[in-house]
Amino acid sequence: MKLDITRGIQKKGVDVPFDLVDSWGEDRWNGDTIAYVRPVAFSGTYMLADDTVLVRGTARARIQSPCARCLKPAFTDVEAEVDEAFRRDNGEEPQAADDDQYTYSGHVLELDEAVRTALLLELPSRILCKEDCRGLCDQCGADLNINECSCQKDLTHRNPFSALASLLNEDEEV
Repeated sequence: MKLDITRGIQKKGVDVPFDLVDSWGEDRWNGDTIAYVRPVAFSGTYMLADDTVLVRGTARARIQSPCARCLKPAFTDVEAEVDEAFRRDNGEEPQAADDDQYTYSGHVLELDEAVRTALLLELPSRILCKEDCRGLCDQCGADLNINECSCQKDLTHRNPFSALASLLNEDEEV
């Protein structure tokens, strides 16, 4: 996602609007592979102030990932606010305090990393195909959203920790 700042050079200190759209492929997030199923849209304003460009806007994307419970494809619409400063790369070694700062050279800003970071930070920790997803049976792997499995009824006899339940007496303190 590239932002040409040529228009803003003549208008230092003035917000210049922009609208960008870019197609992204896959990404890694939370141990899963996620896919951007629609082009990522980013709109907002930028302003030049000496060698710094301030970029503010809203990024939107539709992401597909495996459901955290049943592993079916789950779709999530995500929206993130981006508010970043880009410093002109003057060829010097960056100082330790500037390691996390974005840089640019010429008249084009590369916004992919800033937008990607903002979008990923807005994703929920667990993406579900639906709020009431029942997931997979931990014994036989059956999809509990489709039907009940037979091993759920006999779960207490198969559970190796079920013998510990007999050690607890409701009348005693633990």
